[in-house]
Amino acid sequence: MDDSAHTPGPVDQISRQSMGEYQTARSSSSGSKTKLADAAEPTSVPQVPIDEDLPSPPPDGGLHAWLVAAGAFGLIMASGGMIVAWGTFQGYYQDNQLSTSSPSAIAWIGSIQYALGYLPCLLSGRLFDLGYSRSLLYVGSVSVVAANLLTAQCTRYYQFLLTQGILLGIGSSIVYTPAIGFISQWFSHKRPLIFAFTSMGNALGGIIYPIMFVKLQPTIGFQWTMRIFGFISLALCAFALLTLRDRRSHTKVTATKAPKFFELHGTLTSAPYVAYTFAIFVAYLGLFTPLTFISDQAQTLGISPSFGTYLVAIVNGSTIIGRLTCGVVAVRFGALNLMIVSTTLAMVFTYAWAYTTTIPSYVVVSCLYGISLGGFVSLFPVPAAQMGPLEDVGRRTGLLVTILAIGAIVGPPIAGAAKGNRPNYHIASLYAGSTIAVAAGIMLLAKYFQTGRLVRSRV
Repeated sequence: MDDSAHTPGPVDQISRQSMGEYQTARSSSSGSKTKLADAAEPTSVPQVPIDEDLPSPPPDGGLHAWLVAAGAFGLIMASGGMIVAWGTFQGYYQDNQLSTSSPSAIAWIGSIQYALGYLPCLLSGRLFDLGYSRSLLYVGSVSVVAANLLTAQCTRYYQFLLTQGILLGIGSSIVYTPAIGFISQWFSHKRPLIFAFTSMGNALGGIIYPIMFVKLQPTIGFQWTMRIFGFISLALCAFALLTLRDRRSHTKVTATKAPKFFELHGTLTSAPYVAYTFAIFVAYLGLFTPLTFISDQAQTLGISPSFGTYLVAIVNGSTIIGRLTCGVVAVRFGALNLMIVSTTLAMVFTYAWAYTTTIPSYVVVSCLYGISLGGFVSLFPVPAAQMGPLEDVGRRTGLLVTILAIGAIVGPPIAGAAKGNRPNYHIASLYAGSTIAVAAGIMLLAKYFQTGRLVRSRV
């Protein structure tokens, strides 16, 4: 299918920017063929094709464009911010409403919540391509707000699973797709900067919500605290509905023009892509173990539950450093190289996380873990976008996200089961660090498949 014959979705838009760099690198190369590793070579101004359904090129600025960026930021903060703050609820539920449930069972709520933020993206992305952007915003916003308000009424495990796990997770996935898609329509050259800005909504929500929970829950109770979170998400979603606007001239697109996300021909024949996708899946089996149990582990060191909750905010804040730093450095040294470095550092700090014996060392290691985590989550889609032809890049990225969601589902519960009734998380830390170590090794293998080298190659 001709790529210009359909309206690009959020995955396509991001991918086209990366492949614009790929085409520029190819045109400047001497010789009849260019190695695939040249796809990692950066250009100062990426060449991004203009969608035929847009009335004009993206304005890259102006009042409405910046309002769109602000609306997307608020939408991601309302949804994803609550998800990355899960560590606060994990520790609270273990001591209160769900004290009769095991840490592993409670961790399933957070795992499902996080995974559902990824799994439906293929479907919601297709609906966005078909022109149902406003419908996605309405449905997703209602789901996010309702999840918070309904969680306030929960008292049993299955109720928390349905509201905070499933409803919030699905709602977050639904609103994420149009948020990213709208940015692609309004920004071109400044698009990487705006993506970095909007992704900070996750980190900021992960800072604010835990702090608010610590301050509000002891004074007004759990129910009203969750209701206040619901009112905040309502305000943020309402602002997004007012500011996000689809620039396409056709509000609906025929199904034949929409990208075929589920047609995976050619994708699984790429050795670098298969190895890299497997590496990301393995990494997600252990990557979020410290963040999930950080508050509970803090109490074993004598840290008060309230300060343990603050740690969730501190770690989420430290991810901002990793996101920004790795994003800048990757331009010079290559995204896959930075992914290997970030994954290796995450392995080291995950091993060390449960073995610290003093409060200062625990806080320092937790922050260093957060920095490495920020670098990982900000860069993981980029190498996949560079590992194949333009016409397959959207489906390739979508498949990566779907597979990693499986790892996100089962990883924390396995770590919780490894902890069991033990007084510490030593075994869980060994499990999680080992999975990340294996992932780093597989990433090196993916680099070798792509470049034929393990060192001295920018990719």
